[in-house]
Amino acid sequence: MNKPSYPAHLGSYSGSSSLEWLPMTRQLHTLSDVQIRHWIKASQPVAKSDGGGLTFTLSAAGTASWTLRYRIGGKRKEVTLGNYPDIGLSDARRIASTHRAAIDTGKDPAAEKTATKLASSLPVWTVKAMAEDYEAKRLTPGAFAEVTLYTRKQHLKTVIIPQIGKLLVTDVTGKDIVQMLRGSRRPWTVANQVLTTATKLFAHAAGLHIININPCIGVSMESIFGPRPPVKSRTMLSATDLRTLLSTVDTLGPANALALRILLATCVRTNELSNARWENVDLSKGSWFVPDEGTKTRRGFYVHLTPVVIDWFGKLKLLAAGSPFVLPSRITRNQGKPVTERTLWAAIDRAFTAGRLTVTKFTPHDTRSTAKGHMRNLGISEFDSERALNHAIGGVSGIYDVRTELPEKRAALEAWCDFLVKLSNPIVSE
Repeated sequence: MNKPSYPAHLGSYSGSSSLEWLPMTRQLHTLSDVQIRHWIKASQPVAKSDGGGLTFTLSAAGTASWTLRYRIGGKRKEVTLGNYPDIGLSDARRIASTHRAAIDTGKDPAAEKTATKLASSLPVWTVKAMAEDYEAKRLTPGAFAEVTLYTRKQHLKTVIIPQIGKLLVTDVTGKDIVQMLRGSRRPWTVANQVLTTATKLFAHAAGLHIININPCIGVSMESIFGPRPPVKSRTMLSATDLRTLLSTVDTLGPANALALRILLATCVRTNELSNARWENVDLSKGSWFVPDEGTKTRRGFYVHLTPVVIDWFGKLKLLAAGSPFVLPSRITRNQGKPVTERTLWAAIDRAFTAGRLTVTKFTPHDTRSTAKGHMRNLGISEFDSERALNHAIGGVSGIYDVRTELPEKRAALEAWCDFLVKLSNPIVSE
């Protein structure tokens, strides 16, 4: 008669002190409760097999426990099931039987127990805690342009944390992201920026192996809010508008008026001026350096200052009263910080609302499109006007032209500034 076969991965402990692994015995359930109580009463170390790899052990210290020994891929493995009498004989047999069935399907109880123990020892991350970790590690000075750092921190502070901050990172789903965006009540373009920040946040969580799938993947702005609204076209102020504006710009207040003039004449972005520090402005040389972290492109550049612009910067320095910033905040609680890029925008908006400005409505960023259009009308080339606006130059030229001093940019800015001076004599006299 052929002997019955048994799964190759199972083995049983012989009970000898050599802890020798033997092929599984045919007989299961060889132990009894009476035997176990007798061994415990005797207080002698033992290791007795119940068959099928289930082993009762009693240590010299008197700790009684159950262990299941088995093989996977030819390797000897074991997993502790628990202590006796917390787990009695019948329960130990039931648990061992469940594990054997799992082993037959290729699972490894010991490895799964280790993974579960490791997972339980890891910190529990809420979205709020993850946002703080992301901000501390990724939103650092120099990592992005100042405006990008500010915007992403605001998204975390005003939308993401208030909406889903209490949820566990591992519990957040795409549905939660959709509800967060709807609940933000932000315009389409701003909500899209919030989605970008959330995507970066959960990518950070994935980088820590807290989650395997980013819940923002597949979230569609068009599905939530419909098609993207038409992008606002840029405004180019005419020569007549500029003449009127420059004669009434003082209604914005001293600092705002000087800031607007400098924006027009230098073609910089609003945030590049609002974050400017005096340490980077050399009035004696007529030079202003915008550092990497202060630019959209994260590539610093020099701005040539004409005599009239030097004069405007000099007046701002008096108004700054020792502040390290060219445009220090005028709000008491924000002392020691620069103005935000919205400060000038708000001043212009108030002036239009009050009727103090009567030109074509514009925003601070429209000073760049205005400068671009007029420089082209003045005969300044497309390439040189792009240099003046500090746009990234593509192609081979952008790779190999690494000059810091650009005569063509200087000439373009001088021609543009001369044009502004001629439009309004009051500018010259300031």
